[in-house]
Amino acid sequence: MIVFITLIVLLMFKPGGEIVIKEQWLRPSAKKMTTALYFTIENETDEPDTLYSVKSYISDKIEIHETYSSGDMMGMREIGLIVIGAGEEVKLEPGGKHVMVMKLKRDINIDDNVKFELFFNNAGLIKISAKAIFN
Repeated sequence: MIVFITLIVLLMFKPGGEIVIKEQWLRPSAKKMTTALYFTIENETDEPDTLYSVKSYISDKIEIHETYSSGDMMGMREIGLIVIGAGEEVKLEPGGKHVMVMKLKRDINIDDNVKFELFFNNAGLIKISAKAIFN
């Protein structure tokens, strides 16, 4: 009987999945310069979630940005956060949304792996490592 009740409870309150980070990479760059971090966020949950902050030992200044165009002009601007709808995927990629990593504390060379902490409203802290590549 206890097993049957437990099974019913698990079916009623089944976990809704998780936030998955994949395809993460960044560009090589020099100390005191800027680079960009790219990755894909998959929201496998039943609720929207929001990426609101990124941190790393490599820099004290990291911002969530997007590339935009207005008439003949293109530029980048800070957007502060990224909302990922339930069951949706968001790609951070060149020419779109990305994470700007500014005033690097050291060089980032090809094949270096850099650790980052991603902060989400619901999922909380997710730690990743991104490889430096030319792309």
